[in-house]
Parts: sequence; structure tokens; C-alpha cells
Amino acid sequence: MKERVFIFAVGFAISCIGIMFFLHFRSVKSGGEGIIKRLINTAGELGTVEEWIEADQFVVKLSGETVTVQLNAIDSPSQNLPGGREALAHVQELIKDQPVRLLEFRRNDAGLVIGEVYTKDNLSLNEQLMKAGWAWFYEPDSNHNPYYRELNESAIEEKRGLWSLETPTPPWETVARNTAPN
Repeated sequence: MKERVFIFAVGFAISCIGIMFFLHFRSVKSGGEGIIKRLINTAGELGTVEEWIEADQFVVKLSGETVTVQLNAIDSPSQNLPGGREALAHVQELIKDQPVRLLEFRRNDAGLVIGEVYTKDNLSLNEQLMKAGWAWFYEPDSNHNPYYRELNESAIEEKRGLWSLETPTPPWETVARNTAPN
């Protein structure tokens, strides 16, 4: 009897996992957000943006500390470069005065938090800047991120954001950046 119950329980668990993956991939294939991404996107710490440095770098006040955040895997132009003000205006419009959720990946030697930031509507600022074409894919931060690379290539092909300008200059050509993992 115990063997039958055990076999049933294992079979049931495997069936549930199979159904979850089926629903996840069906949702992703139809252009929706998958189950796995929704679960990951609930992580992080709530805070408020206190100061804007650039579209991809800003100060966030969390419950226990105030940190400077650099968005992972992307690089937007500084405000003095072409497209910098537009990139900042785009990300500020996404957030408005609403709280944000910070998912910290790591900290560099200077204490800069490298991570992903989400709006109250669960939109990734990293992803939204890439989709709109107001940021480059920054390979040293995340060289194994084909999704952001594809978003970057799509923005270039469709001449969105920075690529609607004559010759956008990648920020790392004018300012050194040390956020990549050691």
C-alpha cells in the first residue's frame, strides 16, 4: 500500500511540474510573461527614487539604506550626450513618483548596486530602455543575455530611440565604467 501511495505522489508531482512548464511555454510563445518570470519578478526590495544621475543610474532609498543603482546589462547616454535627456525623460515617465522594486545582482568595489529595477506595474526599466532604443546592450555586465542583445538589434534595425539620431556614441567610449563582475 505504501508503495502505491508513493508512486501516486511522485506521479502527481511530476504531472504538476509538467503542466506548469506547458503553461509557461504556451504563455511565452503567445507573447505573454511566463510563470517563471512572474515568480522571479516578485523578488526584490521596495524603495523610491531619490535622485536621477542618468537614465540607467540613480539613487534609491530602501527601507534600511540608500543606494546608487546601475541597471544591469544596459548603458544609456549621459545627459550631455545626444539622446541622454530623452532616455532620462523616458524612464522618469515610466516611474513617475511611484515606488520601485530593486532586484540586486551584485555590488562593485565602490558599493554601486548592479541590478534590475521594476516599476509598480512590474515593468523592468532595463528592458523598457532597451525596447525603446534609449540604451545599448552592455556586454561586460551580462555577456550571456541574448534577450537584451536581441532588443538592442531590433531597436537598431527599426531606428528607435538612439538609432533615430545620426551617430549615437556609446557611453563607455567617453566614460570608463567598472560594473562587470570580476
